[in-house]
Amino acid sequence: MKKDVPIQYLKGVGPARAKLLARLGIESAKDLLTTFPRDWQDRRRRFSIRDAPLGDKITLIGKVTKVRYTSLRRNLGMVTAFLQDASGTVKTVWFKKTNPRYDVFASLLPTLQSLPTVMVFGALELGIEGRQLRVEEMAVLTPPFDTLSPEDAHHLDRLVPLYSVPEGLQERQVRSLIARVLPLASQSPRVIPAWLAKNRQWPEKSWALRKIHFPDTLLEKERAREYLAQEEFLILETALAILRRSVKLRPKSHSYQLFRHLLTPFREHLGFVFTDAQKRVIREIFDDLMSPFPMNRLLQGDVGSGKTVVALSAMLLAVENGGQAALMAPTEILAEQHALTFQKFLGHLPVRWAVVTGRQTPAQRKKIIRDIQGGEISLVIGTHALIQKSVVFKNLMLAVVDEQHRFGVEHRSLLRQKGGGSGGPDVLVMTATPIPRTLALTLYGDLDVSTLDQLPPGRTPITTQHVQETQAYQAVLEQAAQGRQAYMVFPLVEESSKLELKATVQEAQALSQSVFRRLRVGVLHGQLRAPEKEATLEKFRKGNLDLLMATSIIEVGIDVPNATLMVIQHAERFGLATLHQLRGRVGRGALPSICLLIADTRTAEAQRRIQVMTETQNGFRISEEDLALRGPGEILGAVQHGLPLFKVGHVLKDAGLIQTARQCAAELLHQDPELKRPEHALLKAALQKMYAPKWFLGSTG
Repeated sequence: MKKDVPIQYLKGVGPARAKLLARLGIESAKDLLTTFPRDWQDRRRRFSIRDAPLGDKITLIGKVTKVRYTSLRRNLGMVTAFLQDASGTVKTVWFKKTNPRYDVFASLLPTLQSLPTVMVFGALELGIEGRQLRVEEMAVLTPPFDTLSPEDAHHLDRLVPLYSVPEGLQERQVRSLIARVLPLASQSPRVIPAWLAKNRQWPEKSWALRKIHFPDTLLEKERAREYLAQEEFLILETALAILRRSVKLRPKSHSYQLFRHLLTPFREHLGFVFTDAQKRVIREIFDDLMSPFPMNRLLQGDVGSGKTVVALSAMLLAVENGGQAALMAPTEILAEQHALTFQKFLGHLPVRWAVVTGRQTPAQRKKIIRDIQGGEISLVIGTHALIQKSVVFKNLMLAVVDEQHRFGVEHRSLLRQKGGGSGGPDVLVMTATPIPRTLALTLYGDLDVSTLDQLPPGRTPITTQHVQETQAYQAVLEQAAQGRQAYMVFPLVEESSKLELKATVQEAQALSQSVFRRLRVGVLHGQLRAPEKEATLEKFRKGNLDLLMATSIIEVGIDVPNATLMVIQHAERFGLATLHQLRGRVGRGALPSICLLIADTRTAEAQRRIQVMTETQNGFRISEEDLALRGPGEILGAVQHGLPLFKVGHVLKDAGLIQTARQCAAELLHQDPELKRPEHALLKAALQKMYAPKWFLGSTG
């Protein structure tokens, strides 16, 4: 059998089943090998019928003595067979949905009616007539020694792999197909070099592929899983190491000195003193800037930890040295908020800055782009527009990317290409989605990491409570009566979902015409045109609105000190990280602030989510809880575009494996920086296939 043979030509598949398998990403025989189990079930626990424990899934062997079929209702049938061994008799049952086009029991009934000796696996439960086994798997044993056939041996009396399958496909069918292609494991390319596997005493890849599907022991299963996870992590960590090296490979053409003619007056007019954490992080960034190689650093910090003024300090250092600096934000709302911050802190300084957004007229935009290219504008704020070909810088020395989780590695690479000279600009990326350091090193492994782990003094703690709707509405009215403002956020699964958006807008309008009819209410969502969004936000900032009803579009980028109340509708539908970001829209000044959660807490997950929000304001703890609740897959998608979701590896549980992979990648590249040796050809091919197109890994050859 060839590993590239289309799946439909495998015995027992055909075109119809091939379509179902394609939903699992299985299009050829080799794809079956890398369709890994979601779990394993121990079907080796055998009992005599008399000693079988109730409530457990167990295996029994016995002779069928009596069989009957019962139609329970219009579309449900049941087959009952009585099973007997030397210790007693038990009823076994099969339930199936019936079908008017064919007999779903056509093969089972005749088999049982021949009164064979069988092995069955299932849950032993208490039925109306006493104990009964709900059968999940059955095999007729072969006389004279009552043994399983080679085919049935994959499904019973062993550690059995369990797979996720679409409707219309049975796990047993997938398991049988995988067992059939297991010999192809010996043809699977070994990405981990043989010398590295030998040094680390790792098994053969072919062994790992066989044993992850059909292990003889749990220890074998885990050893196989670890090898395959290690392969995934090694590919990633090698790619990240190459990316790091490509940034540091060529010395940058620009350099920095501390002149302080901008930084000193900037710091003196802030109106506050930097926290110790801000001072430490500024030193780390300035040390990077003054090194001969380009900076590539992540700045992560909780909501309100003061990341923007840290970034602004670095940007002013670039301007002091005759260069330009750019700040790229994911949304126009956030870009506009940064513009307000720049206006507040730079008004007294001789620095020309501009914003590039979609709401500018073509003439305005053209003039700004011309002035950027001519060097008349030193500081630039913008969205994705900054990485378009039309935007050319005269001397871009520093690029800052805000809310890094909205961008990917490829965006940083494109922005880096905007810098003139060798080495490109220094790059600082920021995120207010703090994550555990181990995960940060995986997600942002091409970056050095700085963490702001201290909030500025004077920030008022936010009281968070789970309340009923009426209590929340009353709180809004009370805050408005005191001259304060409030947010009310509604969930949207997709900003582009017109039906859901319509329902949200209708709910907001209904409230504004009833409970809040005496208040000045604004509505904000992603489908509004940019001028409408900005007009609504400007009204709220100036205090001309008492209540802003919005979707989570306001998660970042709004800073209104007079807004002291955040109400989150259907809070159970938001992730913890988003809830924490939304809560961070209040408490921006010295006034006491409140976050009220209206939530349906009938599920354990919803209860836990609300409990965490009411117990802590620590973004790092909230992030860890979010990871525990939602798992890494969803977080990875939100945090880092362009990163693969691992098939076998688990970024939280496999921290040790990731560390090993990082060490191995460093060792590999030290020995063979260009991966030119024959024994590294398969690793190089895997890198180029998975990462080169998106991450511009030209240095891999």
